[in-house]
Amino acid sequence: MLGDDLKAVDGAEAGAWIEPGRGGEFGAVSLQVPKVFEAYARVFHRSTDEDGNHVTWAEVARRLGRTAHREMQWHQLVGSSDSANFTGSDWPGGRPELGEMEVEELDRLARVLADHTADPGHCFFGFCLINKSSVLETLSAEERQLPQLMLRTGRDHVVLAGPLSALVGEADRVDVAALSARFEAGEPVGREYWEDPFWREAPNLIWPGDRSWLVVSEVDFDSTLVGGRRELVDALVAAPNLEVHEVDPDTSLAAFADKRNPVAEPDEGRPLR
Repeated sequence: MLGDDLKAVDGAEAGAWIEPGRGGEFGAVSLQVPKVFEAYARVFHRSTDEDGNHVTWAEVARRLGRTAHREMQWHQLVGSSDSANFTGSDWPGGRPELGEMEVEELDRLARVLADHTADPGHCFFGFCLINKSSVLETLSAEERQLPQLMLRTGRDHVVLAGPLSALVGEADRVDVAALSARFEAGEPVGREYWEDPFWREAPNLIWPGDRSWLVVSEVDFDSTLVGGRRELVDALVAAPNLEVHEVDPDTSLAAFADKRNPVAEPDEGRPLR
């Protein structure tokens, strides 16, 4: 198991409310977050500059002379027509994380979320099995037989239950980046590196028992979506050290949806190589 305060549950039952509210045009926010909330937010995952320092998308836009706005697409922001590999990118640094928030960002998000549910001690965490297999491997044979949360987008999730505080303070408990660097360099690491993959793998879905909000980090997205009450979205937009824009259920996150930082689409110019 991942700890005494987290346990595997019937994901199909716990998350049965999510799928019925989802729908909309290709790329729409509402295809990820049900259209049942008062307001919605998009949290942009941080990138890095050429020196490895964290930077916001707004800073990248400023340096490249482009426009930061709620429908930004990373490849268009950095001047590339290649939405997968960013061929010809104008940005000398790294790219945002796909599918999950970094530990520090998740910590900041969780602290805001905790103030906007009456039930922070009873939350659910969905791990998409496309890239969260190590979570499944920590479960007992009996726990693996529990129904998973299966969504129409082809994303199956193992669901754990526990307090929202399981997400808070991770950066203080384990320096994951340092441990990973030591491991990659072939240096010995302690048991702490192996024993709790929950510390290193951010959940793709998070919601409280009262369903007052839902957090979705789709495995192919470089931003996280949140649906909730108006007060929550206002708090997220105002939160320090998080880059957040309010969005609508119909806001498109499809490739080339960014109309303010145009680039030639692949079939408009010469083929990408």
